[in-house]
Amino acid sequence: MQENTFIVVDNDYRSRNELTMALGKIGYVVPADSLDDLGGRWPEEAWVLVHDHGLQLTRAMRDLRQAGRFYPLVAYSKKASISHIMDVLSGGAAGYFEWPTPDDRLQRSLANILARKWQNSTTTIEQARAKQKIGQLSPREREVLTGVCEGFSSKEVARTLGISPRTVELHRANVLNKLGVRNVAAAVRLSVEARFDGTKLPDEQRELAL
Repeated sequence: MQENTFIVVDNDYRSRNELTMALGKIGYVVPADSLDDLGGRWPEEAWVLVHDHGLQLTRAMRDLRQAGRFYPLVAYSKKASISHIMDVLSGGAAGYFEWPTPDDRLQRSLANILARKWQNSTTTIEQARAKQKIGQLSPREREVLTGVCEGFSSKEVARTLGISPRTVELHRANVLNKLGVRNVAAAVRLSVEARFDGTKLPDEQRELAL
């Protein structure tokens, strides 16, 4: 992993410093309180590691979208529930690991994450972009997108979710707007590109890297 660049976003100086030192053994590290600290000096390629504390993760995802940077983002914390980790992964993160942890475990966790599909050079950027766009959707919008991807009509989705067809149409319009696409077919293509599945995350469950 020597060729990798890691941007560590953590406003806890002690946590950030310890992780920076550990990562320095396997790659180049840029420590920061927030992505604003980069001052617009973005590496050509990087992995963004964000402490999942407070609003840091949400802000980092927002800042990456606003900057048009689609780096794979990995969250970390001292301890998190499986359900929370799955929420983070479905929201656009490429992985999740525990920190602090022994160096050998950290390296194994990151190796597992970096070895996943995000490492395919021909699809990394496209998948990161698609997954981050999907991550902008609300839980209800993801449910509607899931129904659309499965080929259900607005009436069928409405019946399944217990809402009106008109509400489904409004959510669908919001989905298209947030994803930046013009029609449902394009939304489906984007969801496939992101490997989106609103009901389960088998790959992520197997590779939580904890």
